[in-house]
Amino acid sequence: MSTRCTIDPQTSIPLAIARLPKWRWLIHQRGYANVLPPRDLRIGGQLHPDAERVPIAGDEDAVYGVLYDMGVEDERILDGYEGVDWDAPVAKGGKEGLGVDVRPREQGRGSYNKWVVEAEVVKWVVVGGGGEREKRETVVPVLVYVDEKRVTMGPPQKEYIPRMNRAIRESVELGLPAQWAEEVMRPSIPLM
Repeated sequence: MSTRCTIDPQTSIPLAIARLPKWRWLIHQRGYANVLPPRDLRIGGQLHPDAERVPIAGDEDAVYGVLYDMGVEDERILDGYEGVDWDAPVAKGGKEGLGVDVRPREQGRGSYNKWVVEAEVVKWVVVGGGGEREKRETVVPVLVYVDEKRVTMGPPQKEYIPRMNRAIRESVELGLPAQWAEEVMRPSIPLM
């Protein structure tokens, strides 16, 4: 995170390991990571039959990740890296549980959209003197970048493999379950 988010040094300090129950992780047809929400939250391209081919994410059927406390300016920088369409129209409400509070905008022409969902904290890490946080919180709102259009599994881009290997290594060092990384991510990301 420190190589991408450069405005506020606090942004790159990991706070916690969390999980999204019933979500799935994949490398999609363009060669980059994506997450697929539970069936009751899926929309658009996520309803394509290819979505059903994405395997359950490990024994726990959840996606794990590292949480950061992102400043507004750094979030905007990260949006750029993730290809968020800032000019996309405001999302239409409708599907129960998937209102504008979850996805404020349509994906538009972007590579990913921004969703805000609840995640279960499995471990607080707060490395490097990060701000104090209420450690009793077990469910927190998190920003997740979701590609709503691409759910067909594919091989990773060659340039992406070293970045993902670094992300896996660093995340496991922080406490992301190593077995989950091996079962879910490693089949798509070869060691280098």
